[in-house]
Amino acid sequence: MYFIERRGAGVPVVCLHGFCQSSAYWEPTLDQLVASGRTAIAPDLPGFGGSADQPGPYTMEGYADAVARMMDKQDISRIVLVGGSMGGVVAQHFAVRHADRLERLLLVATGAFTTAPATALAKADVLANGPWNAATAGPIVAGFFHQPQSGERQEMVLHIAMGTSQSAAVEAARSNATSNTFDRLGSIAVPVMIIQGRHDKARTPEHAAAMQKQIADCQVAVLESSGHTPQLEEPGAFHDLALPFLTAAGAGIDGGSPQTP
Repeated sequence: MYFIERRGAGVPVVCLHGFCQSSAYWEPTLDQLVASGRTAIAPDLPGFGGSADQPGPYTMEGYADAVARMMDKQDISRIVLVGGSMGGVVAQHFAVRHADRLERLLLVATGAFTTAPATALAKADVLANGPWNAATAGPIVAGFFHQPQSGERQEMVLHIAMGTSQSAAVEAARSNATSNTFDRLGSIAVPVMIIQGRHDKARTPEHAAAMQKQIADCQVAVLESSGHTPQLEEPGAFHDLALPFLTAAGAGIDGGSPQTP
């Protein structure tokens, strides 16, 4: 499995991308983490980006196990895990399936289940039966952001999306549509932070509030100018929240007073 890495020290921070995304979505975060002294890794999940030719299964559980196998190959015993969007679903499955290998968990723009699975499965059928081209991928990437992005960024994210294999897009979409970790969130015993965008139509602040009630040690923050990709839409505010949590410094985080969704 392809990954990018910034070498520092301490328990590695692993960042998982979302649907039709890649490790590139986390490069600014990796740069910030290594500047703080931490090792940071962002893989391309099988079927996406530099791992587009990797075989499945292209499922949320399969991806969680693929992360564990990557850790084994790199001789990594424990990680701090970040997951955005679909990557956040994968991260939840990792937390359940590989609990002994997890130290902290940051979930970004994600949820524990899909509110309209039938609709999501119908969209996956459209991906399966139609061409995989810019016309198909364009509306997907447009939904990642609250505000229209610059031409350069739009070109970049569309190029990344087009690097996804069609079979992975279809199967991952179907798996994500039917994934439900909600009743298992209570088993997560590590500190958790959830960051949502106020204007995210796919995974809302209300999703975060419901998840928070299930997890013993969980704080929620909502970024007011973001949609589905807060690490790119509000990088300053995002990293002000995320970095102290990920590096366990604690500065700037009020664990007892999460922001009200």
